[in-house]
Amino acid sequence: MARDWPISGATLGKALTLPADKVATELDELDLFARTACSIIDRATGRHVDPARHELPDGSLPLEFTMSAREQAKHMWNQTKSGAGVRGGEPANAAPAGVGLLAKVSVWLAPYPPRIYYGSTT
Repeated sequence: MARDWPISGATLGKALTLPADKVATELDELDLFARTACSIIDRATGRHVDPARHELPDGSLPLEFTMSAREQAKHMWNQTKSGAGVRGGEPANAAPAGVGLLAKVSVWLAPYPPRIYYGSTT
């Protein structure tokens, strides 16, 4: 497991610019969103089957992973917690718009693909 991965709920709270008291009261929920975003990224980059894939020699992941996780989790949080259902638009149980890996996250992670085929080392 790479160090600092998955990102923490506190990291997500900072990315969302939530006040410290809000982070403290929502920490479990923030952790869930942060871990989910990292899981999505792990599947997109092949880390779900090879947890050491794309790790740097110091045991960390490239910075693009952290930025991607923050953006993905922020999007998921905003769609779920602050989306149309919260404001009175669509029903709260409707699927959030833009479900899946964000386009900019896909671009950031493009240099870190999953294996091309089973048994590949690239």
